[in-house]
Amino acid sequence: MDGTSTSPASPRRTRLAVASLLLTLIGLISYYFLLPHPWSRATGIPSFAMLAIAGALGLAAARCDRRRRIVAVAVVNVTLAVLFVLGFFVLSAVPADQGFAELAVAPDFALPDHLGKPVQLREALAGGPVLLVFYRGFW
Repeated sequence: MDGTSTSPASPRRTRLAVASLLLTLIGLISYYFLLPHPWSRATGIPSFAMLAIAGALGLAAARCDRRRRIVAVAVVNVTLAVLFVLGFFVLSAVPADQGFAELAVAPDFALPDHLGKPVQLREALAGGPVLLVFYRGFW
């Protein structure tokens, strides 16, 4: 046997291909539902594991049965897994620091505090680092 399917359509291989596609979709959707869990959000291991198993099942089905729809399912599985990996590692990467060296020290200014008393930045900096917080709206 040369690895191609010469017998009529095998329902077992078709079910295997459909199961691999469903597992791929579950793997992609599970990442969204596991976002509240920091470990899963940071590593993506549950989704990667499901995508790897689904890809292996899809490729095994396509290897044994060369019908177009079975091969198409394997291609879709691999494509979705690659897109997930790209999205996980490339699109979710934190952008590089643009550099705030020239903005490290704010120019001197005076603003009223919560009691209406004027406060100057240079006086506040004399006591140590300053955290400036702007509240929007009214209290």
